[in-house]
Amino acid sequence: MNIHTKPTLLAIAVFIVTTLIYATFEAESDGFTSIGFPLTLNKYTYGKIDPADIALAHIGFNTSNFLLDMLVLVIIIGDLISFG
Repeated sequence: MNIHTKPTLLAIAVFIVTTLIYATFEAESDGFTSIGFPLTLNKYTYGKIDPADIALAHIGFNTSNFLLDMLVLVIIIGDLISFG
């Protein structure tokens, strides 16, 4: 295995596990399900919500947070590769 593959896979695995640990799954009980770490990537609810509050709650997939999370991941992978 290439020397750069191990830190990359390790960083991606830690990122996925951390995202799942910090996710909240409360949509089915009139709450919100939020997925993403350190920023919320996706947020949704099955509960009743006033349409005016949807913009305040930032419902749906957040592309800018996704891109920022990927930037953080790339920086971490770069640090792991330069450290190793």
